Amino acid sequence: MWDADQPGSLDFFLVEYEVMKRIAQGLYLIEGLRMCNVLYLLVSDTVLTLVDAGLSCHVDRIVGQIEEDGYEPSALESVLVTHAHTDHIGGIPELVRRFDAKVMAHRAEVPYLEGKKNLPTSSWLQGVTQWLGNLLPGGDAGIEVTRGLEAGETLDLLGGLRVIHMPGPTPGSMSLYQEERGILFCGDLLFNGHPLTGRGGLQYAPRVFSSEPEEVKRSVRGLVGLQVRILCMGHGEPIVRKSKVKMETVLERMRA
Repeated sequence: MWDADQPGSLDFFLVEYEVMKRIAQGLYLIEGLRMCNVLYLLVSDTVLTLVDAGLSCHVDRIVGQIEEDGYEPSALESVLVTHAHTDHIGGIPELVRRFDAKVMAHRAEVPYLEGKKNLPTSSWLQGVTQWLGNLLPGGDAGIEVTRGLEAGETLDLLGGLRVIHMPGPTPGSMSLYQEERGILFCGDLLFNGHPLTGRGGLQYAPRVFSSEPEEVKRSVRGLVGLQVRILCMGHGEPIVRKSKVKMETVLERMRA
């Protein structure tokens, strides 16, 4: 995506590991999930936390990768939900059943996760997409949220993860930011590659997947002042840099 040999390059690179990808200390990428979805495992001592949970059919693969990397799946304590799209939450009911995992999401997303409200749609095509997603196992299960999160609060994970409300993909979408290490989880606010067209590069969430497409760009603009070294999307490979850079600089080179 960026050429490290070009003057002014951001010098981004991707890290390659067997089993799960170790992106940084305490941060892993779980791979090989269908629908281009990726999710992340946070490791703190013996406690495990997932950022999103994929589809219900992904659960065995998630558990298998955790075991293969030497961790105990029963240590899974919680799932952080960036937003309530089926491909990010379908695995939650089974993970809760197996491991009694807690579920945390931004408070504005709670009614959609618990099935009390339907996600708004911006087009008939998105309505059809949402309807099809709800037909998948776990897609409309009604997920009990253990804790609704507030914008600005900090979770005791990775040395402190700050909750940022980033509406657009859904009304209660959230990003998570570790300031000291420059780690940003942005859910579906940004994609690294388009899952339908195959067009590569960092880009805004496709309109067809966003409840409030115009909010996506406004939310992304709210990230410009953050210093980031590791950018973790919900679709596409994470982007890792040798040193931190302002998100403004990253976004200048993003596809429109």
